[in-house]
Amino acid sequence: MKARTDLAFSMGEYERRLKGLRERMVQRGVDAMLVTTPENLHYLTGYETQGLWYFAGLVVPLSGEPFMCTRAVEDTVVESDTWIEVSRPFQDNQEPMAVLAAALNEFGLANKRIGYERSSYFFRASEQDQLFPRCPNATFVDCSHIVEEGRVIKSEPEIAMMRRAARASEGGVRAGVAAVKAGATENEVAAEVYRGMLHAGGHYCSMQPFVVSGPRSFVSHATWRGRTIEQGDCVFFEIGGTVHRYNAPMMRTISVGEPSADLREAEKLVLEAMAAAEAAIKPGVPTGAADAAGRKVIARNRFGATQYTRVGYGIGTACTPGWGEGHIIDIKQGDTRLFQENMCFHLIPFLQIPGKAAVGISTGLRVTATGCEPLHTLERKLFVV
Repeated sequence: MKARTDLAFSMGEYERRLKGLRERMVQRGVDAMLVTTPENLHYLTGYETQGLWYFAGLVVPLSGEPFMCTRAVEDTVVESDTWIEVSRPFQDNQEPMAVLAAALNEFGLANKRIGYERSSYFFRASEQDQLFPRCPNATFVDCSHIVEEGRVIKSEPEIAMMRRAARASEGGVRAGVAAVKAGATENEVAAEVYRGMLHAGGHYCSMQPFVVSGPRSFVSHATWRGRTIEQGDCVFFEIGGTVHRYNAPMMRTISVGEPSADLREAEKLVLEAMAAAEAAIKPGVPTGAADAAGRKVIARNRFGATQYTRVGYGIGTACTPGWGEGHIIDIKQGDTRLFQENMCFHLIPFLQIPGKAAVGISTGLRVTATGCEPLHTLERKLFVV
């Protein structure tokens, strides 16, 4: 490992992460691990790029130096942003799996048990079909989520990074709220959201923020289309501030003019659901208990709406196409996995008034020894402009 003092985290933090992965590799009975998920590459090494359309892989042997195999143009990222000393890049006119197979042979791994992430979006079936026959003496073992097992519990430096991301999210929300008015366009508001995030220290987003107004605020995962905001509209924000790929998304809702009785009722229920879910979160409690607590409150609405999604999802490090760690752990119906100290979640009680508006007021949070604490500090309320 190259000793670096200029990475996102200290060398001690990266050494801890690598040691934990190798301990889990021993448990799985593999001699090396091929890591291809972008957030796992970042978590283990600091590797951070938007060039995700070409293969990139990290090979971690049980002992000795890990090495990376990336497109040659991305090898500059390996050099500048990671502690990796050894790389075997491929040129654009080379077959990446041929270069990777040659590297596995070079480092004496071509006849070993090699773990890989079968579920990775970024290690395609076609690439697996090209690699495995090139290493006929190796045994490839599906070790999907072996890195994520180390990401479930956040270290103190990770939590500090997420608090920085939370400040970026809040900066975006504050700037966006200030820009909302009748006659403004969604694009104008979205531009201010970006300005606010960047001025608050945010890096480029792992997923684009959701900024949507009027009847389309009811549409899931919709964002700006240039619509002109009108008096009486509801404007919905879900903003995911990012710092070094660590994310702390949050929701807020704005009423343009005096809120209707429907909006006020939705606000009341969402805030009560938040409080009920937070009260249920503590180490040793099943995550499904917090979902049930929040869902029960949302069900009291008179619109016929339900909490149709999970009540929360894990957050931490994430790359395009998302900003969450819900594939690692969720707060969802019937889930029996237990909360543990220093898990982090985005808590999202959410109420849609059918055909009219969506009301979301959310928070990122950290599980503490006795309960939970928010990562965000922005006031929880329906904003009125």
